[in-house]
Amino acid sequence: MGHDWSDPEVARRWDRGAYDTNPTRREQLDILVSVLEGLWQPGGWLLDLGCGSGQVEQLIFDRIPDARVVGVDGSPAMTAIARERLTAHLDRFEIVLHDLSALPSLALPDRPYQFTIAVQSLHHLSPGDMRDAYRSVYGLLEPGGLFLLQDRLQVENSGVWPAMRQVWERQDREYGSRTADHEGASFPDHERTVRERGDYPVLLDEHLQWLKGAGFQTACLHLHGHRALLAGAKPA
Repeated sequence: MGHDWSDPEVARRWDRGAYDTNPTRREQLDILVSVLEGLWQPGGWLLDLGCGSGQVEQLIFDRIPDARVVGVDGSPAMTAIARERLTAHLDRFEIVLHDLSALPSLALPDRPYQFTIAVQSLHHLSPGDMRDAYRSVYGLLEPGGLFLLQDRLQVENSGVWPAMRQVWERQDREYGSRTADHEGASFPDHERTVRERGDYPVLLDEHLQWLKGAGFQTACLHLHGHRALLAGAKPA
């Protein structure tokens, strides 16, 4: 079974341990915020699909003084933590409660969305819902806008499994994380645990194909093991 995001204790436990099994999260978030910082234009807004407990917003507000964000999340327990964390920034942070699996029906404040981000939030969607989400994001962005997707990828087969396992074990040695145990002791075990967590990760090539199909110009900005940071630019 996946996480019960309606449970406040589950939300707080995730918030405390966000880096425990994903040590590359910190570097990829730094890259993501650096891109936003370098490209931010006055008057723009950022849309965060899956804002959760507001960790990413805190990084953004710390580095982009005039940033303004609309955060979407389906969990009142997670957004309650976000409100606590971002008390000093609530004048430029709006929350919309909405299920990400139903993005085509999302009603947003009328803002000029220069950026959309999704950090570890869309791998919970089915492949069909993910493709729909990419099309929705494309429609929401201003011309010339940028979509930054940071998420986990599918481990394709048992042939690459041993090499991927070595990457995770190295991460655990370097960062003191628990990635290898979290991802399973064997390829069948990994596939089972991913399903039980309610995750539907897809391959890098599939992400890029679906983004291009929605109209984006694409690039992979960072890839480490099964974690990627992708960019989709909407033509001006």
